[in-house]
Amino acid sequence: MKITISGFLIIAVFIAIVDLLGLWVWKREREDVDNKHYKWIGIVLLGVFPALEILSYLFFALQIRSAASFEFYLWFMIANIIFALIYLPKIFFLFYYFVILLFSRVIETVKNKRYSKEQTTIRYPKISRKKFLSQVGIIFATAPFVSLLFGMHKGRFNFFTRHQRLNFPNLPTAFDGFKIVHISDVHLGSFASNYHKLEGIVDIINNEQADAIFFTGDLVNNFYEETLGWEKVFSRLKAKYGKFSILGNHDYGDYTDWADAKEKEKNFKGIVDAHRKFGFRLLRDQSVALDIDGEEIAVTGVENWGNDPFPRYGDLQKAMKGTENYPFKVLLSHDPDHWDAEVTDKTDYDLTLAGHTHGMQFGIDWRGFRWSPAKYKFKRWDGLYQHKNQYMYVNRGLGFLGMPARIGMHPEITVLELAKGPIGTEPM
Repeated sequence: MKITISGFLIIAVFIAIVDLLGLWVWKREREDVDNKHYKWIGIVLLGVFPALEILSYLFFALQIRSAASFEFYLWFMIANIIFALIYLPKIFFLFYYFVILLFSRVIETVKNKRYSKEQTTIRYPKISRKKFLSQVGIIFATAPFVSLLFGMHKGRFNFFTRHQRLNFPNLPTAFDGFKIVHISDVHLGSFASNYHKLEGIVDIINNEQADAIFFTGDLVNNFYEETLGWEKVFSRLKAKYGKFSILGNHDYGDYTDWADAKEKEKNFKGIVDAHRKFGFRLLRDQSVALDIDGEEIAVTGVENWGNDPFPRYGDLQKAMKGTENYPFKVLLSHDPDHWDAEVTDKTDYDLTLAGHTHGMQFGIDWRGFRWSPAKYKFKRWDGLYQHKNQYMYVNRGLGFLGMPARIGMHPEITVLELAKGPIGTEPM
């Protein structure tokens, strides 16, 4: 509860600052606007909306821990997208307005005196600087609004596939060319019952003819009811040597204050059973061997291991027991922070697969340049990482949470091909 109230206070202060600045601009611009509707637009945007937003977030802060259904999270996402649609344009407008206002004042102090105001008004129609600033600022502020709408309508369902070949000298010969499909963070409750939205990934994945499918956690947002009906989608996924999964931080039901321990355990059992219904072998601090022509590699799945405020259930030492003699090992661990904390230089896992970050569902990925706010939260947040002879791949996830949109960080299906050879990578 302390975290949710703190989050509410941060949002409330943010809203107050943005709208007080907006009120100052509105009063300043009102002098040059001869429009009877301008007053009411200002009252609605700078008075009514802020009040409604603060009240709605107060409600969610007080109720989210006692939510008894995944539908609560759907309403929370609706509130978040309304908030973003209103306040991102406001932020962009204020940033533009104050930067350009400052810049124009600096220019005005050093402008050439030979161009008099009289000469200027003769050549050009008269338009006040304030009016020009506000009109161009409004145009500038539409960019995040349009981006959000695109992220809602297209971005969150714009599934794409990234291919990567990884070379390992210690890979058994029988596994040369072994193809892995890696998926993560489905968050089924965010899709409600829109099964058709994810049916398209079945054909994409099955067309890759994977040898193994690895799912690295967060099947749901919090409730087992989110999984109902989805077996008709995920049971269709095919892999020659099996489908394997682990749990993520959202799969333990820790984000609700349950009436009693039995109710929480029932919810958790339903989530665990869903993995079996979907055709996945759930690995909970345990390892299995994959065998091809008498040669084997180890696949280890660890319970969620995270830094605060994320839960830490995983026991890697327990999970890796019995894998000492395998020449090649793959680790499934939901949170990429686990790699630096317990895997690199402390174990001999060749490849670790993780998810969790979503790439914050917002960022830039253009011609090799990648940026997202996720980089300020996670040391490893997207794509392939190497430490000496060890690799980790962080998948952006298929689903979404908190905000029903993805902007620049599209939902991902990762295809990794293992190859025998000198340590290194190459495109497929």
